[in-house]
Amino acid sequence: MRNLLYYIFGFFVLSACSPNQDADGDLLNGVDYDWTNTDGGNNGGTTPSKLLKTVTINDAGEVVTYTYTYNANKKLTGITTDDNNLKINITYLASGNIGKIVRTENNMGTVSTEEIVPVYTGGKIDKTNVTHIENGKSIKSVGTVTYNSNGWPSAVKEDIYDESNTKIAANFASTFTYSGNNITKWNFKSSFATGLPVPVFDFLQEMELTADLSEYDDKINPYNLLPKDYLIATVHAEADASSITGFAKNNAKKIGITVVFAGTPMADSQSVVYIYDKDGYPTTATSKDVVTKFVYQ
Repeated sequence: MRNLLYYIFGFFVLSACSPNQDADGDLLNGVDYDWTNTDGGNNGGTTPSKLLKTVTINDAGEVVTYTYTYNANKKLTGITTDDNNLKINITYLASGNIGKIVRTENNMGTVSTEEIVPVYTGGKIDKTNVTHIENGKSIKSVGTVTYNSNGWPSAVKEDIYDESNTKIAANFASTFTYSGNNITKWNFKSSFATGLPVPVFDFLQEMELTADLSEYDDKINPYNLLPKDYLIATVHAEADASSITGFAKNNAKKIGITVVFAGTPMADSQSVVYIYDKDGYPTTATSKDVVTKFVYQ
């Protein structure tokens, strides 16, 4: 959760660009193309036939590359960054459901780990049991998921317990609004329980965020290629590399963000411009300061 602001203002908040020719000379930035095969499939645009291989985010010269690995059955098994600051390992049950997600992050020398165990009912995740480990201490949290009619979450509430694991010290609450299969609003709020001592864990910060997403294209969303259960289970953990972006079939061109952090509101509304390959997969998202590149396999 610690990287939420970086993620929102590093990838979501992108400035608009004027149309110009891309490096290969066959597509134009800022121009939508009418792909001949637009029968949808699972992700919009052409039926997905690729897996996300790498995502490279260049934020004003600070470059981080995320690499995605898969098993022989094309199930996502890991995510790492080239700076060795993030490692995610995903294991599966014999049923094919996710058994555990272990997320380890090195934040300026502070190593923290989240172990996320999804609980399934009727083939859907309705609960997550999470262990947060940092500075030799651990606390637990329990998330509950309710669903929209489109099969994606309408709300995720996560209660974080104190170090005795008997009292709720804080909670996260997310609500989601959709238009068809694209998310249009995400409201996130974290708060502390009154009168309870709060453990010193970096991700525990009071804040409220509202993201409004609109002007979707009809192309394939790279993050929607990731496993749906992975996206749901990590919605409050993996805010710097996927999070609610994957809750949409297509790609939002306009995002409005309002954040209240430490009592101070911040707001912005900007646009993102994509370059697509001939199969309808975005290869680049460009802004004034941020360039995000997608590579597939």
